Amino acid sequence: MDAKEEIKSRLPIEQLVGEYCQLTRKGRNFVCVCPFHNDTRPSLLVSPDKGIAYCFACQTGGDIFNFYQAIEGVDFPQAIKDLADKVGIVLPKERMSAGPKKDEKERIRECLEAAASFYAERLNSSNEALAYLEERQMPESIRKEFQVGYAPDSFSETYDHLLKAGFSKTEILQAGLAVQKDLNDRMHDRFRHRVMFPIFDHQGGVIGFGGRTLRAEDAKYVNSPEGPLYHKSAALFGLSHAKEAIREKRQVILVEGYFDVLACAKIGIKNVVAVSGTALTEQHAKLLKRYADTAILCLDQDRAGRDAAERAFHILVKQGMQTNAVKLSAKDPDEFVKAEPGLFLQLMQDGGVPFMDQLLEDMRQDPSLTSPQGKRDITEKFLTFVASLQTAVEREEYVQKISQTASISVTALQSDLQTILSLGHAPKDKKKDQEPHISIDKTPFSRMELCLGLAMLYPEQRTLLQELITPERKEYALLYDMLKNDATSSSTELITQIDIPSETKDWLTVLMLFCEENFGSWSETVAGREFHKLCKSTNKEIVLERQRRIIDQLKLARVSGRIDEEAQLLTQYNQALKLAKMAS
Repeated sequence: MDAKEEIKSRLPIEQLVGEYCQLTRKGRNFVCVCPFHNDTRPSLLVSPDKGIAYCFACQTGGDIFNFYQAIEGVDFPQAIKDLADKVGIVLPKERMSAGPKKDEKERIRECLEAAASFYAERLNSSNEALAYLEERQMPESIRKEFQVGYAPDSFSETYDHLLKAGFSKTEILQAGLAVQKDLNDRMHDRFRHRVMFPIFDHQGGVIGFGGRTLRAEDAKYVNSPEGPLYHKSAALFGLSHAKEAIREKRQVILVEGYFDVLACAKIGIKNVVAVSGTALTEQHAKLLKRYADTAILCLDQDRAGRDAAERAFHILVKQGMQTNAVKLSAKDPDEFVKAEPGLFLQLMQDGGVPFMDQLLEDMRQDPSLTSPQGKRDITEKFLTFVASLQTAVEREEYVQKISQTASISVTALQSDLQTILSLGHAPKDKKKDQEPHISIDKTPFSRMELCLGLAMLYPEQRTLLQELITPERKEYALLYDMLKNDATSSSTELITQIDIPSETKDWLTVLMLFCEENFGSWSETVAGREFHKLCKSTNKEIVLERQRRIIDQLKLARVSGRIDEEAQLLTQYNQALKLAKMAS
């Protein structure tokens, strides 16, 4: 057994997908909301028997390697390496070696890891940094868990250390750890006299840093610049530490700062992440949707924090996430934990209230609601949030609530809401976005593929293949011949036995998953009737395609003056016409 097959044998597809999605049993298979597109119903089908997971709506998926590549955004060599590590398989050295030169991104990651170790070491020799963390009530255990460090107050100590460690000037620059204004300028450290927070990707690799100054006159926080590894629109501080807790609870708590995440961890709240140097983005929300169904907004309580929460709501509900909010009596989670850790823990366990309900409560308490102008402004703003809700049921519920709170008729509110919806401030009607019920023209498969799929699914109907024109594609012609001469073998046996490329076998496995899911409940009578109709429409498609191809070749032969070739093509065309009559 080679390494690929051994990994497959140790890591069932449902186990891997279950680490990213919430699976629901459906007969022999599982289904879940697809993580690869803005799914509105469980569209990802997971088959333990076939070892594949596939979404027919966005046509993404495959075996454990295909799924992992798609969801983690890695290539096949990285996928097989990661999954081998997961199941404890040591890959052959030749597979792990990528040649004499290491990948550029890998070198940058190693540079960042070396910097993180350097900063962690320097923290222990900085009394000022340790005193600051003590003042922030950050215990040593949490500092070590998150690898908090200290960037020395030096012009180029970090840069010089990394050079001595074997990293090039270019690698250090690309890692965002040094700055050079121009070619004549000396290299100097980007982070100086700062408490350092390594930023990890969701797999636990260092991709950047955030640094908090210990000098009053400097910018309070400096983050790594955009680079080959660090993209602030996709990075979430604390995710690698939190993802298992998030997945277990299906719930994520969103905070604003590094210290907020650490404060939560200090009192045992693990399912917490913070945005890194930017507002929440659609990429962040898509990443979080892999692990959670509910987001709890626990942002700073100032005006900027409230604005950030409102922006986050629109983004999160677009991804189909239930969005709740928590009000704090302190300015941020870190301050609240210091003052009342027990109460904060209880608030997080309660999970907050729906964000829309909190907005509604704020509306009730707004004194400007008593004036016509104030009423108009408040309801207009509130309706933009209603418009972002993903179902008509939710929108109707909150229109009713506004009507009662603001003493405005439901009819008037519905009219204003429709105006907002028509201007594109809300999602389209979900029914329009959903794939229609199975229609052969809308499947990812050709008619010929569906014919072969039905013949594998219903062995008793294989005699109907006599009605079908032989496929032109070599691999399908081989399968066609096997099916005509084998009335008993299952689809799995046929796909295993046939001598065709592995990629085609994988596609046929996906085809069978589709056919079983959508046509598997047919009676033999229905299967025979539908198979007969499909053979006829497939033959017609084949003949028309042949006719088009011959006509194009005829035109070219005529223009080029190739008389003999033109005569042969005319004969072929006449044969195609006869075939067309037979097919009809």
